[in-house]
Amino acid sequence: MRKSTQGFDPRQTMNRKEYEIFHYLDIKTRHLDAHYHDYYEIYLFLDGDMDYWVEGNLYHLERGDILLISPSQLHKPIPLSDSENYERIVLWIDKVYLSEIEGGIFEGCFNYDGGSTSKILRPKTQEKSTVISLCENLVGEFYGQDFAGDICARSILVQLLTQINRIALASQNKYSENLLTSTYISDIISFIGEHYNEEITLDTIANQFFISKYYLSHEFKKAVGTGVHKYITLKRLSIAYNLLTKGNPAGEVCQACGFKDYTTFFRAFKVKYGISPAECHAIN
Repeated sequence: MRKSTQGFDPRQTMNRKEYEIFHYLDIKTRHLDAHYHDYYEIYLFLDGDMDYWVEGNLYHLERGDILLISPSQLHKPIPLSDSENYERIVLWIDKVYLSEIEGGIFEGCFNYDGGSTSKILRPKTQEKSTVISLCENLVGEFYGQDFAGDICARSILVQLLTQINRIALASQNKYSENLLTSTYISDIISFIGEHYNEEITLDTIANQFFISKYYLSHEFKKAVGTGVHKYITLKRLSIAYNLLTKGNPAGEVCQACGFKDYTTFFRAFKVKYGISPAECHAIN
């Protein structure tokens, strides 16, 4: 059984149907833009000096912290020091696959906090050791060549999901999140999430929150890591992708997601996903 760290792979799409796992160790911390994907992510932080931003909430991470990120949630790591090693284990799980394992009981950990689509867990010492050990063993079996490795890996995956769900249930309404993002930035992100299907400009948001658009632009970029306009586009594209995968026609999705015309929608979607909205609809 192999256990080792890997070089960072920047792709944000899955190469396998069910799940993938990565054990990354960066000697020099990488600065990544906010991004999203259409599968679940379980992120286990192991080492470094790192904050992590998820849809308006900024968490300061400690060794053993677990982030649960749902599909279409914008997120990004924020390194606090370029000189620190940055180590983590990242597990990607396909939506359909997770819903099929034991009848979908393991989806609950993403919703135990009252319906929020992101959550941080801070396990107790023994729980932390158990989760780290399971993740390392899963990495070893996933990439190893031992007999029945795929069967063993699935067994470990079930154990890991069980442990994480137990931690989530035990910590429900007990864990006080260390949120660093200012309240008004979180409110602005919520506003965008509620009005993405309408025309939203920098002026619209600045007037809504009674702040200068120049101050808004600067503070939003500092907190989120991307500009307001780009964030709105990413949010609309993530929702559009989900609607297309559920069988909604491309023209209807364009209107439902607030794009001013189909040409703008087509170009943005093609750049992001490499296929047209109509092709995405046809595939799914």
